Amino acid sequence: MTRRRWSWMNELLPFVAMLMTTCLDMGALTLVKAAMDGGLSIIVYIVYHSALGTFILLPFFIIHTYRNIGRPQLTFHIMLRFFILGLLG
Repeated sequence: MTRRRWSWMNELLPFVAMLMTTCLDMGALTLVKAAMDGGLSIIVYIVYHSALGTFILLPFFIIHTYRNIGRPQLTFHIMLRFFILGLLG
């Protein structure tokens, strides 16, 4: 019978990551609420949110696009399957 050693990476890190994510989410919601109470339009918030998400994710997309690691081609058939999967949720 083999005994596994206790590892904080396996046991504790997921809980810490979940707690940090929840705290960051609540902080962001508090800032958005304060901005909305201060007169920020919902349309402006949506535009800022989408632009920030695009600028954060764009470098990762570019890096992974040019590092072709033997992925299959993204054909119309695969895109259609993604579309149907998105519709069905």
